[in-house]
Amino acid sequence: MNRKTHRVKWSGLLDLTQSISGILLAIFLWVHLCLVASILLGAEAMQWVAKTMELSFLSADGHGYPWVVTVMAVLIGVLILLHVLVALHKLPLTLKQQRALNKQMHVIPHEDTKLWRWQAITGVIVLLAAPVHLWLVGAAPETIGPYGSADRIWNQGGWLLYVPLLLAVELHAAVGIYRVVLKWGLAGDDMTRIQLRKAKSIASAIFILVGLASLVAFMPHAS
Repeated sequence: MNRKTHRVKWSGLLDLTQSISGILLAIFLWVHLCLVASILLGAEAMQWVAKTMELSFLSADGHGYPWVVTVMAVLIGVLILLHVLVALHKLPLTLKQQRALNKQMHVIPHEDTKLWRWQAITGVIVLLAAPVHLWLVGAAPETIGPYGSADRIWNQGGWLLYVPLLLAVELHAAVGIYRVVLKWGLAGDDMTRIQLRKAKSIASAIFILVGLASLVAFMPHAS
C-alpha cells in the first residue's frame, strides 16, 4: 500500500468515525432534551423520569443509583472528545487555511459552505460549554430533578450557560445530521437539498423552543 492510498483510507476512517460519533451525540442530545422537557408536564413527571434514569426500579429502597448519571456524563464526555479529535482534520486551523476559506466563500457563496462554517463556530461553543455542564451534572447527580435542577438553573445562574449551549448544540447537531445525510446519501433520490435544509431548520426551531420552554418551566420550582 503506497502512502497516498494509506492517507485516503485513513481520511475515510476519520470521516466515518466523525459521522457515527456525531449521530450518536445527536440522538443522545434529542433524547436528553425530551427527558428534560418532562418538567413541562410537572414536577412529579420529571421526578419520575430522573429516578427511572437512576435505575430506581432496581434498588430495594427505590432511591436508585445517582452514580449512573455520573457514568453517563463521563461516557458522553469521552464521545464528545472523540468527535472533536476526528473533526479537527477538516477544520481550517492555520491562518493560511482560514484566508483560503474566506476567499472561496466570497467567490462562491455556497449555502452548504456557510452551514459548515456555522457548524464549526457552534462546535467551538459546545466544546467550551459542554464540559462545564457535564461536570455540574456528573459531580452532583443527586441534584438531578425538578428542584435541584431549578436551583442550579435559576438560583445559581446556570441559565447563563444553558441558553447559549442550547442554541449552539441544537444548531450544531441539526447541521451535522444534514451534512451526514448528504455525505452518505441517506436521503434517497426524492429529497432535495432545499427540502433537507428546511427539515433541518424546522428540527432546530422545535428543539430550541422545547429547550427554552423547559428552562422557563423550571422557574417556579427554584424558590
